[in-house]
Amino acid sequence: MSERPILPVTENANPRTEAALARLRKAMAEIEADIAAHHGVYPFNHGRVTQSELCRRADVKKATLQTPLHKDTTRVQILAWLDTVTAGLTITRDATREKVTAVADTLTEEVARLEAELQAALLSLGLAEQRIAALEGELAKRLPLAALPQ
Repeated sequence: MSERPILPVTENANPRTEAALARLRKAMAEIEADIAAHHGVYPFNHGRVTQSELCRRADVKKATLQTPLHKDTTRVQILAWLDTVTAGLTITRDATREKVTAVADTLTEEVARLEAELQAALLSLGLAEQRIAALEGELAKRLPLAALPQ
């Protein structure tokens, strides 16, 4: 969905810090995947992707991003990522509800179209099977029984 910023990795980094950054990266990827899977609508938190939502998904306390280690690096990159992700999302509950309804309507139309295609394909298959049976009957009449393939 977006170019995900690489959260900072420092030399001799604290294992807890690296674990938190890894969880944040994973949560960012999961959020983007959820949005893509749900036709551009974030399915949690009433459709809003926020810093708090990212921290909730990553199991990282939001206060962690306010520490001197993260305030000017990780937090800035997360805010930039949020700007790119939320640019295509609707922000209010009502707008999200309208977008979900529009997607559902589109999906309903798609299901109806696919059902019609299925019925046409089944009809075509039935006609083809009847034609095969008729041709096999004609072939059986013309060829002696010994010449028929087994």
